[in-house]
Amino acid sequence: MPDSHDPLLVHERSLTGKVARGSEAGDIVDQQLHLLGTQLVSQLNVLLRTVRSHGGANTAVDRPVSSIRTLVGALGHDQPVALRVQEGFVFLGERHLKISTQVMPIFASFIDSLAALGVGGVILKRTASDPELRKFAELFVATLPGGFDDLRTRLVAAGIENISLEVPRAARKQEFADGGIARGGVAAARGGGNDRGQVRQRARSAYARAGSALAALNTNARAGGTLHFRQAKRAIQNIVDLLLKDPATVLGLTTLRAHDEYTQNHSVNVALLSMALGNRVGYTRLELADVGLAALFHDLGKCAVPLEVLNKPAEFTGAEWAIMRTHPSEGVLALLGSRGILRVPARMAAVSFEHHLGHDGSGYPRLQRPWKQSLASRVIAVAACYDAMTSARVYRREPLPPPNVLRYMLSRSGTLFEPTLLKYFVTCVGIIPIGTLVLLDTGELAVVLRPATDKEHTERPLVRIIAGASGEHLEPAPEFDLRESNGSGGYVRSIVRLVDNTEYHLETSRWVSST
Repeated sequence: MPDSHDPLLVHERSLTGKVARGSEAGDIVDQQLHLLGTQLVSQLNVLLRTVRSHGGANTAVDRPVSSIRTLVGALGHDQPVALRVQEGFVFLGERHLKISTQVMPIFASFIDSLAALGVGGVILKRTASDPELRKFAELFVATLPGGFDDLRTRLVAAGIENISLEVPRAARKQEFADGGIARGGVAAARGGGNDRGQVRQRARSAYARAGSALAALNTNARAGGTLHFRQAKRAIQNIVDLLLKDPATVLGLTTLRAHDEYTQNHSVNVALLSMALGNRVGYTRLELADVGLAALFHDLGKCAVPLEVLNKPAEFTGAEWAIMRTHPSEGVLALLGSRGILRVPARMAAVSFEHHLGHDGSGYPRLQRPWKQSLASRVIAVAACYDAMTSARVYRREPLPPPNVLRYMLSRSGTLFEPTLLKYFVTCVGIIPIGTLVLLDTGELAVVLRPATDKEHTERPLVRIIAGASGEHLEPAPEFDLRESNGSGGYVRSIVRLVDNTEYHLETSRWVSST
């Protein structure tokens, strides 16, 4: 098994050792490694697609091959570069490559290609040559599904020494699991794994399509072009279908946040949270689609805000706040001026105008006469605040823990938020929300996967145990239902306290979205 340390960005071996964890310089190194890793995934995906379409001898292969060699040369100095796929996520060495909505389709294609053959990772040495990369791609695309062993044998027979494959990590670690039950009597993962995996993949695809549609509309809105909503409507309708089948999987997608794409991710997440809340209070399928579409474009007016203000990496000045507070009205104007739809639903215009108004009217825009928020606006206001506060921002890299955000929102019940809807929202995301990091009385560290389903056990959600009592990483990370009794009137495991994610510098979405 290759060395698991992160590959170095440059040829100065001690660079990463000199960078203090969490420092500004450390952030820069992390960003560069993430960027190069993402580019490597993208170019490998392009190489496989091109060879599949045109063959390995076609000149169209030259560009991705050259790019891959350059990237591997930059990433790997004294060790190979490892790209691994585990539980639907891609890792550069041991570094999780976070997936933005923009690159999600590319990553999904790469993950699917490896999974089809049973490949867990691709290991690339700096000495990998152009002919080796071409031959590797040819053999890869010619291998039948499930043909991992056959592909590895062919690579050896072809004399390819600088590119190798790994089996999936779950298979390598099978000795630590028996039927899905890992150390200490941890409960087995629930049945229906294949079905859940299919729902999860469909949910991610729908999330990506919604993000792509939103990005295209935002670009057109800034350019004064036509706004076409058809693609967005289809994506929202797909999400509604999935929400009605498996609400927790859809809610889990809202943990896929990226601070550098906050505006886009925020709107998609608000759509998901709004539909989940609507589903909890009894919305019909049609009403869920309507509120989801309105939520997706609730911030469309930000397209009228200058990018230097919108993306400012610090708190706004008074003048900049004044500009930001024009976006509700600008959103109405953008919707009403659209030539891409025959009739703008009143709900969309109302939500754009009202989502910052506040339940008691104390927000903005400031109005000269009493104005009551529409029901859709009240739903979306709750969802928008929750996602904004639990997300990283350009001026705040670390998000706030979900339980802290819920406490703040409950303190504003009746002023900023409609009390009944807020109570429903808490039951929807859970007293201890999905994605929350918790410390168990066994000393283990776990991530909340699904909120408790009954009122008697609101503080006993389904969790994924990611680290043992001694701090060791658990792989595979087993699921455990905290309602499980120890047979003596107590429980096998209980939550001791909630943990701020920043204590461990963990992005919990990788465990949540793999359920």
